[in-house]
Amino acid sequence: MADNTEEEHLDNPTNTQSENSPDEVTPTSDTESFNQNQETKSMEVHHHAHQSHGKKSLKHYFWEFFMLFLAVFCGSLAELQVEHYVEHQRETKYAQTLVEDLVNDTIDLKYDIEGWSKVDRRADTIIMEMEKDVDLRDHRLLYKCVSQINTNNTFLYHDRTIQQLKSAGNFRLLRDNAIADSLVEYDGWIVKTVTNIEDIYGKVLNPEMQNLENQLFNSKYFSIARNKAKLDSAFLLSPEKIMMQKGKEEIAFQFYNKVHNYKSLTQARIYYLGTTLRRATNLIALLKHHYDIE
Repeated sequence: MADNTEEEHLDNPTNTQSENSPDEVTPTSDTESFNQNQETKSMEVHHHAHQSHGKKSLKHYFWEFFMLFLAVFCGSLAELQVEHYVEHQRETKYAQTLVEDLVNDTIDLKYDIEGWSKVDRRADTIIMEMEKDVDLRDHRLLYKCVSQINTNNTFLYHDRTIQQLKSAGNFRLLRDNAIADSLVEYDGWIVKTVTNIEDIYGKVLNPEMQNLENQLFNSKYFSIARNKAKLDSAFLLSPEKIMMQKGKEEIAFQFYNKVHNYKSLTQARIYYLGTTLRRATNLIALLKHHYDIE
Protein backbone atom coordinates (compact mmCIF):
# COMPACT_ATOMS: atom_id res chain seq x y z
CA MET A 1 0.00 0.00 0.00
CA ALA A 2 2.86 2.21 0.75
CA ASP A 3 4.29 1.61 -2.63
CA ASN A 4 1.04 2.49 -4.30
CA THR A 5 0.89 5.72 -2.43
CA GLU A 6 4.33 6.72 -3.47
CA GLU A 7 3.50 5.95 -7.05
CA GLU A 8 0.42 8.13 -6.86
CA HIS A 9 2.54 11.02 -5.61
CA LEU A 10 5.00 10.59 -8.42
CA ASP A 11 2.29 10.34 -11.01
CA ASN A 12 0.47 13.56 -9.80
CA PRO A 13 3.10 16.16 -8.90
CA THR A 14 0.83 18.95 -10.04
CA ASN A 15 -1.83 18.16 -7.62
CA THR A 16 0.65 18.19 -4.82
CA GLN A 17 1.93 21.64 -5.80
CA SER A 18 -1.59 22.92 -6.04
CA GLU A 19 -2.45 21.70 -2.65
CA ASN A 20 0.74 23.00 -1.04
CA SER A 21 0.67 26.63 -2.64
CA PRO A 22 -2.90 27.77 -2.96
CA ASP A 23 -2.09 31.54 -2.41
CA GLU A 24 0.19 31.99 -5.45
CA VAL A 25 -2.72 32.24 -7.94
CA THR A 26 -4.57 35.11 -6.19
CA PRO A 27 -1.98 37.93 -6.78
CA THR A 28 -2.25 37.46 -10.52
CA SER A 29 -5.95 38.15 -10.43
CA ASP A 30 -5.50 41.26 -8.27
CA THR A 31 -2.89 42.74 -10.62
CA GLU A 32 -5.12 42.30 -13.64
CA SER A 33 -7.96 44.04 -11.81
CA PHE A 34 -5.68 46.97 -10.81
CA ASN A 35 -4.46 47.44 -14.37
CA GLN A 36 -8.01 47.52 -15.68
CA ASN A 37 -8.95 50.21 -13.14
CA GLN A 38 -5.94 52.35 -14.15
CA GLU A 39 -6.84 52.10 -17.83
CA THR A 40 -10.40 53.16 -17.05
CA LYS A 41 -9.26 56.21 -15.07
CA SER A 42 -6.81 57.12 -17.82
CA MET A 43 -9.53 57.02 -20.41
CA GLU A 44 -11.77 59.17 -18.22
CA VAL A 45 -9.04 61.80 -17.76
CA HIS A 46 -8.32 61.80 -21.44
CA HIS A 47 -11.99 62.16 -22.18
CA HIS A 48 -12.36 65.16 -19.83
CA ALA A 49 -9.28 66.82 -21.32
CA HIS A 50 -10.80 66.72 -24.77
CA GLN A 51 -14.00 68.25 -23.44
CA SER A 52 -12.08 71.38 -22.16
CA HIS A 53 -11.01 72.36 -25.71
CA GLY A 54 -14.42 73.37 -26.82
CA LYS A 55 -15.10 76.10 -29.49
CA LYS A 56 -14.39 79.72 -28.29
CA SER A 57 -17.25 82.17 -28.53
CA LEU A 58 -17.19 85.48 -30.45
CA LYS A 59 -17.34 87.33 -27.14
CA HIS A 60 -14.14 85.62 -26.02
CA TYR A 61 -12.32 86.73 -29.17
CA PHE A 62 -13.67 90.25 -28.79
CA TRP A 63 -12.35 90.58 -25.27
CA GLU A 64 -8.94 89.22 -26.31
CA PHE A 65 -8.79 91.81 -29.10
CA PHE A 66 -9.99 94.58 -26.80
CA MET A 67 -7.38 93.83 -24.14
CA LEU A 68 -4.63 93.73 -26.75
CA PHE A 69 -5.82 97.00 -28.26
CA LEU A 70 -6.02 98.60 -24.82
CA ALA A 71 -2.47 97.54 -23.99
CA VAL A 72 -1.10 98.97 -27.25
CA PHE A 73 -3.13 102.15 -26.87
CA CYS A 74 -1.99 102.76 -23.30
CA GLY A 75 1.61 102.11 -24.31
CA SER A 76 1.31 104.67 -27.09
CA LEU A 77 -0.20 107.20 -24.72
CA ALA A 78 2.63 106.68 -22.24
CA GLU A 79 5.22 107.09 -24.99
CA LEU A 80 3.57 110.27 -26.24
CA GLN A 81 3.42 111.63 -22.71
CA VAL A 82 7.14 110.99 -22.19
CA GLU A 83 7.95 112.60 -25.54
CA HIS A 84 5.78 115.59 -24.69
CA TYR A 85 7.54 115.98 -21.35
CA VAL A 86 11.00 115.79 -22.92
CA GLU A 87 10.11 118.35 -25.59
CA HIS A 88 8.63 120.68 -22.97
CA GLN A 89 11.87 120.49 -20.98
CA ARG A 90 13.87 121.27 -24.12
CA GLU A 91 11.60 124.18 -24.95
CA THR A 92 12.06 125.63 -21.46
CA LYS A 93 15.83 125.20 -21.70
CA TYR A 94 15.90 126.97 -25.08
CA ALA A 95 13.83 129.79 -23.61
CA GLN A 96 16.30 130.24 -20.75
CA THR A 97 19.33 130.36 -23.05
CA LEU A 98 17.49 132.73 -25.38
CA VAL A 99 16.98 135.12 -22.50
CA GLU A 100 20.67 134.87 -21.63
CA ASP A 101 21.66 135.61 -25.23
CA LEU A 102 19.26 138.53 -25.49
CA VAL A 103 20.47 140.03 -22.21
CA ASN A 104 24.03 139.89 -23.56
CA ASP A 105 22.80 141.53 -26.77
CA THR A 106 21.29 144.41 -24.80
CA ILE A 107 24.54 144.93 -22.89
CA ASP A 108 26.55 145.12 -26.13
CA LEU A 109 23.93 147.28 -27.84
CA LYS A 110 23.97 149.83 -25.03
CA TYR A 111 27.75 149.96 -25.21
CA ASP A 112 27.67 150.38 -29.01
CA ILE A 113 25.02 153.11 -28.90
CA GLU A 114 27.08 155.04 -26.39
CA GLY A 115 30.22 154.59 -28.48
CA TRP A 116 28.61 155.65 -31.75
CA SER A 117 26.99 158.64 -30.06
CA LYS A 118 30.52 159.78 -29.20
CA VAL A 119 31.55 159.29 -32.82
CA ASP A 120 28.58 161.42 -33.88
CA ARG A 121 29.67 164.21 -31.53
CA ARG A 122 33.25 164.01 -32.85
CA ALA A 123 31.94 164.38 -36.39
CA ASP A 124 30.05 167.50 -35.28
CA THR A 125 33.26 168.90 -33.78
CA ILE A 126 35.28 168.19 -36.93
CA ILE A 127 32.67 169.90 -39.12
CA MET A 128 32.46 172.87 -36.75
CA GLU A 129 36.25 173.32 -36.57
CA MET A 130 36.74 172.95 -40.33
CA GLU A 131 34.14 175.64 -40.94
CA LYS A 132 36.24 178.10 -38.92
CA ASP A 133 39.08 180.15 -40.30
CA VAL A 134 42.45 178.47 -39.85
CA ASP A 135 43.56 181.01 -37.24
CA LEU A 136 40.45 180.42 -35.14
CA ARG A 137 40.54 176.63 -35.11
CA ASP A 138 41.28 174.53 -32.06
CA HIS A 139 43.89 172.42 -33.87
CA ARG A 140 44.47 170.06 -30.99
CA LEU A 141 40.75 169.36 -30.60
CA LEU A 142 40.39 168.85 -34.36
CA TYR A 143 43.38 166.51 -34.39
CA LYS A 144 42.02 164.52 -31.44
CA CYS A 145 38.58 164.07 -33.02
CA VAL A 146 40.03 163.05 -36.39
CA SER A 147 42.22 160.43 -34.69
CA GLN A 148 39.16 158.84 -33.03
CA ILE A 149 36.46 159.11 -35.67
CA ASN A 150 37.57 156.44 -38.11
CA THR A 151 36.36 153.37 -36.24
CA ASN A 152 33.99 150.46 -36.73
CA ASN A 153 32.96 149.08 -33.38
CA THR A 154 30.71 146.21 -34.49
CA PHE A 155 27.79 144.72 -32.61
CA LEU A 156 28.52 141.31 -31.07
CA TYR A 157 25.44 139.23 -31.88
CA HIS A 158 24.86 136.43 -29.33
CA ASP A 159 23.00 134.05 -31.61
CA ARG A 160 24.09 130.63 -30.29
CA THR A 161 20.54 129.55 -29.34
CA ILE A 162 18.88 130.94 -32.46
CA GLN A 163 21.44 129.15 -34.62
CA GLN A 164 20.72 125.90 -32.77
CA LEU A 165 16.99 126.37 -33.31
CA LYS A 166 17.53 127.09 -36.99
CA SER A 167 20.06 124.37 -37.78
CA ALA A 168 18.29 121.57 -35.87
CA GLY A 169 14.79 122.56 -37.01
CA ASN A 170 13.73 123.04 -33.41
CA PHE A 171 11.72 126.22 -33.85
CA ARG A 172 8.73 123.84 -33.75
CA LEU A 173 9.44 123.34 -30.03
CA LEU A 174 8.40 126.96 -29.41
CA ARG A 175 4.67 126.44 -29.22
CA ASP A 176 3.87 130.15 -29.03
CA ASN A 177 3.87 131.36 -32.62
CA ALA A 178 4.22 134.99 -31.55
CA ILE A 179 7.51 134.21 -29.81
CA ALA A 180 8.84 132.14 -32.70
CA ASP A 181 7.91 134.83 -35.25
CA SER A 182 9.46 137.58 -33.13
CA LEU A 183 12.73 135.66 -32.88
CA VAL A 184 12.85 135.10 -36.63
CA GLU A 185 12.17 138.80 -37.25
CA TYR A 186 14.80 139.82 -34.71
CA ASP A 187 17.41 137.58 -36.32
CA GLY A 188 16.52 138.82 -39.80
CA TRP A 189 16.67 142.46 -38.67
CA ILE A 190 20.19 142.07 -37.34
CA VAL A 191 21.49 140.15 -40.34
CA LYS A 192 19.93 142.40 -42.98
CA THR A 193 20.20 145.80 -41.27
CA VAL A 194 22.81 145.98 -38.53
CA THR A 195 25.31 143.69 -40.26
CA ASN A 196 24.74 145.45 -43.58
CA ILE A 197 25.57 148.90 -42.20
CA GLU A 198 28.67 147.47 -40.51
CA ASP A 199 29.81 146.20 -43.89
CA ILE A 200 29.35 149.66 -45.40
CA TYR A 201 31.66 151.11 -42.77
CA GLY A 202 34.26 148.38 -43.02
CA LYS A 203 34.36 148.00 -46.80
CA VAL A 204 33.54 151.50 -48.10
CA LEU A 205 33.35 154.42 -45.69
CA ASN A 206 36.32 153.75 -43.43
CA PRO A 207 38.82 153.12 -46.25
CA GLU A 208 37.75 156.34 -47.97
CA MET A 209 38.02 158.30 -44.72
CA GLN A 210 41.42 156.77 -44.01
CA ASN A 211 42.73 157.78 -47.41
CA LEU A 212 41.70 161.42 -46.95
CA GLU A 213 43.01 161.55 -43.37
CA ASN A 214 46.41 160.33 -44.48
CA GLN A 215 46.67 163.22 -46.94
CA LEU A 216 45.60 165.91 -44.46
CA PHE A 217 46.98 164.85 -41.06
CA ASN A 218 50.19 163.43 -39.67
CA SER A 219 49.20 160.34 -37.72
CA LYS A 220 52.37 160.34 -35.62
CA TYR A 221 50.53 161.50 -32.49
CA PHE A 222 47.24 159.68 -32.99
CA SER A 223 48.19 157.18 -30.29
CA ILE A 224 48.50 159.92 -27.63
CA ALA A 225 45.61 162.10 -28.79
CA ARG A 226 43.40 160.97 -25.89
CA ASN A 227 45.96 162.25 -23.39
CA LYS A 228 45.51 166.02 -23.23
CA ALA A 229 48.83 166.70 -21.47
CA LYS A 230 50.86 164.70 -23.97
CA LEU A 231 49.05 166.19 -26.94
CA ASP A 232 49.58 169.71 -25.62
CA SER A 233 53.28 168.99 -25.21
CA ALA A 234 53.55 167.60 -28.75
CA PHE A 235 51.75 170.65 -30.13
CA LEU A 236 54.17 172.99 -28.39
CA LEU A 237 57.14 171.10 -29.84
CA SER A 238 55.81 170.51 -33.37
CA PRO A 239 52.56 172.38 -34.11
CA GLU A 240 52.84 171.68 -37.85
CA LYS A 241 52.51 167.95 -37.13
CA ILE A 242 49.21 168.50 -35.33
CA MET A 243 47.63 171.04 -37.68
CA MET A 244 45.90 170.12 -40.93
CA GLN A 245 48.26 170.22 -43.90
CA LYS A 246 48.18 173.52 -45.79
CA GLY A 247 47.71 173.88 -49.54
CA LYS A 248 45.32 170.94 -49.82
CA GLU A 249 42.01 172.75 -49.96
CA GLU A 250 40.46 170.35 -52.47
CA ILE A 251 41.26 167.30 -50.37
CA ALA A 252 40.09 169.16 -47.25
CA PHE A 253 36.79 169.87 -49.00
CA GLN A 254 36.38 166.16 -49.87
CA PHE A 255 37.19 165.23 -46.31
CA TYR A 256 34.66 167.75 -45.00
CA ASN A 257 31.92 166.23 -47.20
CA LYS A 258 32.95 162.71 -46.23
CA VAL A 259 32.63 163.58 -42.54
CA HIS A 260 29.09 164.81 -43.25
CA ASN A 261 28.29 161.46 -44.88
CA TYR A 262 29.93 159.67 -41.98
CA LYS A 263 27.80 161.62 -39.50
CA SER A 264 24.56 160.85 -41.39
CA LEU A 265 25.34 157.16 -41.57
CA THR A 266 26.37 157.12 -37.90
CA GLN A 267 23.04 158.61 -36.89
CA ALA A 268 21.28 155.93 -38.94
CA ARG A 269 23.44 153.32 -37.23
CA ILE A 270 22.49 154.63 -33.79
CA TYR A 271 18.82 154.45 -34.80
CA TYR A 272 19.16 150.83 -36.00
CA LEU A 273 21.00 149.86 -32.83
CA GLY A 274 18.31 151.53 -30.72
CA THR A 275 15.58 149.66 -32.60
CA THR A 276 17.47 146.40 -32.08
CA LEU A 277 17.76 147.18 -28.37
CA ARG A 278 14.01 147.76 -28.07
CA ARG A 279 13.27 144.50 -29.89
CA ALA A 280 15.66 142.55 -27.68
CA THR A 281 14.15 144.08 -24.54
CA ASN A 282 10.61 143.24 -25.66
CA LEU A 283 11.64 139.66 -26.46
CA ILE A 284 13.19 139.25 -23.02
CA ALA A 285 9.97 140.42 -21.37
CA LEU A 286 7.88 138.13 -23.59
CA LEU A 287 10.00 135.05 -22.88
CA LYS A 288 10.18 135.71 -19.15
CA HIS A 289 6.43 136.16 -18.92
CA HIS A 290 5.53 133.12 -21.04
CA TYR A 291 8.00 130.69 -19.45
CA ASP A 292 7.94 132.18 -15.94
CA ILE A 293 11.66 132.94 -15.93
CA GLU A 294 13.06 135.10 -13.17
